[in-house]
Amino acid sequence: MHQELSEIEISTSGSGFTDITYLINQWIYNNNIFEGILVITCMHTSCSLIINENADPRVLEDLSSYMSALVPEEGFHGFEKDKSKFKYKHADEGLDDMPAHIRTALTCSSLSLSISSKKLLLGTWQAVYLWEHRYRGHLRKISLHAIGELEIET
Repeated sequence: MHQELSEIEISTSGSGFTDITYLINQWIYNNNIFEGILVITCMHTSCSLIINENADPRVLEDLSSYMSALVPEEGFHGFEKDKSKFKYKHADEGLDDMPAHIRTALTCSSLSLSISSKKLLLGTWQAVYLWEHRYRGHLRKISLHAIGELEIET
C-alpha cells in the first residue's frame, strides 16, 4: 500500500466552474497510482468542489443561477411570518464575501473518489469542478491524498 500527498494550484477567472478532472488524472498518472482512493480537499472557504455533468454547459449555468437565487448577495429573508430581511454581518471583502462562504458550506470542500487503472473512476458525463464563489479570480490550492497500489512495472 502506497500513500501520496501533495497540493496543486488552480487559477480561477472569477465566479464559475473550472473543470479540474484532467489535472487530477494527470497527477494520478504522474504518481503511478494504479488503484486506490483519492481524497480531494479544497483549502479555502469561498470556493468548493462538485461532481457534475461535463457535456451540456447549460447544466452548470442553471446550477449557478439556482445557487444565486438560494443565496442572495445582500442578505436573506427570514422564515417567520413577517419575512424580515437580514443583512449579512460579514462583508469584509465585498458584497460577494458572505454569500461565497454560505455557498461553500452548502456544497463540498472535499470529495473522496476511487482510482481505477490510473484515473478517477467517474461516470461518462461526470467531471470534477472547482466552483469559484467569488467575483474575481483567485489562486486556489487543492490537496490530493491518494492511498492505493502503484502500477507494477514489468
